[in-house]
Amino acid sequence: MRSLNWQKELGRDGHRVKFSGRPVAMHCHHYNINLQKTLEDTLGEQGVLLLYRASEEAILEDFRSILGQYESIKSEKSKFEMAALMFQNSGMGIIRVQALGPDGGVFVSPSNHHVTGWLAKHGRRATPGCHFVRGWIAGILEAIYDRPLGYYAVEEQACKMVRDGECVFVVEGP
Repeated sequence: MRSLNWQKELGRDGHRVKFSGRPVAMHCHHYNINLQKTLEDTLGEQGVLLLYRASEEAILEDFRSILGQYESIKSEKSKFEMAALMFQNSGMGIIRVQALGPDGGVFVSPSNHHVTGWLAKHGRRATPGCHFVRGWIAGILEAIYDRPLGYYAVEEQACKMVRDGECVFVVEGP
């Protein structure tokens, strides 16, 4: 079985950041927040869904690949720890599992890239806005529990963009 060596697996190839040989997309908050605002302003709920689904699909494919490469990462706890480390090492922020199982649960983010970017560019929102993070959580769970794309629904019940103390995501299966 292959053992994870972070120094080897997370690195650069020129200007590209790679994890386990796969490129990791990283953009500054200007790009990400302008993309989100444009999608929300022009497409409304369809724009929100586009951002959510794109994030969900990308991380589902990538995390399934990573779990396939590292068969020694077997337990749920280890898989979630790996996901949280990926989130943090990709510059996305901090995310923690509060309660979880194959039917759903709760994730908490005391700090994330999208909140910081949104508040810096636009200030407080009237509604929660961590759509990318919601999709990311859905994709991670679908990879861990071997579920199809779209299996989980993730709602944000509290958001730092509206000045709540932390972002709280509630996950439900069908």
